[in-house]
Amino acid sequence: MKSLTHKLRIAFVFLFLLSFSNISLADESKSPESIVHDFYSAYLQDQSGGNEALVKTYVSDDLAKSINDSIMCNYDSDDSISESELAKKCAQKHECKQDKGNYICDWYGIWVEIDVNYFTKSQDVFLSWRTNINTFDIIQKGCDSLVDVVLGNGSEPKARFKVSLKKDNGNWKIISVAE
Repeated sequence: MKSLTHKLRIAFVFLFLLSFSNISLADESKSPESIVHDFYSAYLQDQSGGNEALVKTYVSDDLAKSINDSIMCNYDSDDSISESELAKKCAQKHECKQDKGNYICDWYGIWVEIDVNYFTKSQDVFLSWRTNINTFDIIQKGCDSLVDVVLGNGSEPKARFKVSLKKDNGNWKIISVAE
């Protein structure tokens, strides 16, 4: 009787652990196309701007740092760093230029628009963008992928982007968004 109970416990523990491995495998098996769709679906719904957890989940650390530092230096800082740290960070020279009507600057090798939202390339988010997100996998080679995104349905201006992703520790992360 003891050995049967012991075997049942071991079987239960094994099945329990196996269920967690399937959950983590499900996340890793998501395609770059579905990652981009999931990101934009959640990102466009969040009106408050409090999307730090979303960015941490879907965006590479390098891209997030470039966008964050650009925002801190070009707009009001959120007081997350001291004034001296902010002054030091913002005193660094960044190459800037005009591109497709936007002013962009190079932040650690990533070009970031100064006057529009990086992920939407716009100051506004149209209602049709929130409900019409179309993604198309263009290229996927190993740990790199390029996904085409179209926001909108034609009733309002559509937005089209090329989203580059890289696999990082088994998870696809957005490394750039370009028009």
